[in-house]
Amino acid sequence: MNTALPTTIRAVRLDRYGSPADLEQHEVAMPIPDDHQVVVRVRAAGINRGDGLAIEGVPYAARLSYGLTRPKRPVPGTDVAGTVVAVGAGVTAWRPGDPVVGWASGAFAQFAVAADDALVAPPAGLAFEEAAALPTAAVTALQALRLGGVEAGRRVLVLGASGGVGTFAVQIAKALGAEVTGVCSTRNVSLVESLGADHVIDYTAADVAALTGYDAVIDLVGTLPLVRARRLAAPGGTYVVVGGGQARSLTGMRRFAGAAMLSPFGRQRLRPLFATPKREDLAQVLELVAAGAVRPSVEAAYDLADAATAVDFVHRGKARGKVVLVA
Repeated sequence: MNTALPTTIRAVRLDRYGSPADLEQHEVAMPIPDDHQVVVRVRAAGINRGDGLAIEGVPYAARLSYGLTRPKRPVPGTDVAGTVVAVGAGVTAWRPGDPVVGWASGAFAQFAVAADDALVAPPAGLAFEEAAALPTAAVTALQALRLGGVEAGRRVLVLGASGGVGTFAVQIAKALGAEVTGVCSTRNVSLVESLGADHVIDYTAADVAALTGYDAVIDLVGTLPLVRARRLAAPGGTYVVVGGGQARSLTGMRRFAGAAMLSPFGRQRLRPLFATPKREDLAQVLELVAAGAVRPSVEAAYDLADAATAVDFVHRGKARGKVVLVA
C-alpha cells in the first residue's frame, strides 16, 4: 500500500542550459509514477561527469536527446539510492519500504521516479551514500573490463585509477584475478594502493607513454594521442577508450571515432565503450560489494542545497573516487 506523500518537494532545478553554478534548489511538484514506475525517497544521489555536460547541453548534437532549447528534464541526476515509497499499478517487484539502488529520473531531489526494472536491492549494511556511488561508475568499470577481456592472470593498466570509474575498475579487475597497475597523481597514490592495485604509477614522476605490454588498458582520461596510446597494450591486447561524460564531449566523440577507425591498422585492438545502464551488471557489482571485494570510495557527501558546488567539483575533475548528494 502506498503511503501518503507530499504534494511538493525540494529539488535542484535548471530551466536553461548553463553551468553547475546555475543549479538552484526549488520547490517542485511531487513526481507521479506510471504503471511500471516507482517513487523513491532519495537518501543519496551520485554525481557523474556526464551530469555537468548535460547541464551545459554539450555537445550540441546531444540536445536532440536533452532538449533543443532547454532541458526536457529540469531536475538533473540519475544515480539514486533510497527507499521505495510508492509503486505504479503494474509493479510487482517492489513494495513501499524496500531499499533500492539504481537509476532514476531527476535524482537530485527528495523524491524521484524510477522504472521498476532499473533498480536493485542493495546488500545489507551498505550505506545509502555508498550505494549511490555505484550505478553509473561501477557499471562503466565492469563493462570496460569485460570489453577488454580482463580475466585471471591478465595484466591490466587503468589510466585515471583514482576517479569515480577508476576506483571501481581497479577493484573489479582485482576481483577477477588480474594483475592491476593504476596510474594517478601523487596525492592519490595511497588511495589507489588501498584499493588493492598491485602497482601504482605517479604520472607526474614517470613517463606513462613509455609503458607497454599490458593485456588490457582502460583509458579513463584520454590525454595520450591514440596512435601512441595504443602501444601501451601488448600485441594482441585491447585498449579500451571509455565513454560516459568524456564521450559526450566533442573531444570525447572524436576520440571514440578515432579508436574505431584506427583499430584495424595495428597489432592492438582499440575498442570504444559508451557505457549503458544495465540492471544485471549493477547486480553483479553488488555481489562483489556484498562479498567484500569492492567498496565504494566516497570522497564527500554534500547536502542537496550545495548541489552547485558539488557538481562543479566533479565536473572539473577534482574528485577522488565519488561525490554524492544527500537529500
